[in-house]
Amino acid sequence: MSFNKQRMILEKCLIVMMLIILSSSMVLLRDQVLNKPIIKNINDSESIPTFYLHGFGGAKYSENYMVNSAVQKGDTNEIIEAKVKPNGKVTFEGTIDPNAKRPMIKIILEDNRNKNVYENARWIKNVIYTFNAMYHFEKFNFVAHSMGNQSFSYYMLNYGDNQQLPKLNKQVSLAGNFNGEVDINGLDLDIEIDKRGKPNKMLEKYRNLLTMKDHYPRNSKVLNIYGDLKDGTNSDGKVTNVSSKSLKYLLPNQHDGYTEYKVNGPKAKHSELPHNVQVIDRVNEFLWNDK
Repeated sequence: MSFNKQRMILEKCLIVMMLIILSSSMVLLRDQVLNKPIIKNINDSESIPTFYLHGFGGAKYSENYMVNSAVQKGDTNEIIEAKVKPNGKVTFEGTIDPNAKRPMIKIILEDNRNKNVYENARWIKNVIYTFNAMYHFEKFNFVAHSMGNQSFSYYMLNYGDNQQLPKLNKQVSLAGNFNGEVDINGLDLDIEIDKRGKPNKMLEKYRNLLTMKDHYPRNSKVLNIYGDLKDGTNSDGKVTNVSSKSLKYLLPNQHDGYTEYKVNGPKAKHSELPHNVQVIDRVNEFLWNDK
């Protein structure tokens, strides 16, 4: 066989092999695209995901009453869990249907007694980043209880305007401990706030958040819920009302989307607020019915 014929046969074989490889790659890519779960109309209010984060020492059951209430009332039909290991690795239990209605994601920190708010913020970022890589969305809602609010504030401080991450749409702060707690700092701090929410005394973790407003979307909405036991402490038994209300000063100036909601009486206890029917109804109304 001549050299030219051998060369022609070799070239034909290479072309065939290249076509086979190209065809296989296209099939694989097609399968990945078709099988990739994507939430339908993700920018529609009907499909914006909502993340729930427990407080210090909380667990997978901490937000169950609040989440299950939304399901029972038909506000959502999808709930999955995002478990975060101490090394920051995120795993999800459950999947989201392509036609999901207002999917809800319960964030569960395995190291649920970690007081390093910077690390907690990074774990929140890992959850949102990973979920976004899986399902693609541009906006999200966030509901947090107790210390979960402080951790989320540090998320907003460090990642709130990150172009690689979706933007905050609505935030619910439930019993947020932004500037001190009764059982840790005592009531002798004698902290007061002005009409802007600015405290006359600022603890270190609060001072560190003063620039959060520079990273916070101005068109977002915030519902700040706090409890008053009416026992003379002006607190929910753990967090003072002025500590919770000091969130206002951390937001952009003249933030029109900011609303406070005060709960009074025995059912305003710090640990009971996530189970309070009055609170749950207000949260659900804010997330999905308030325009």
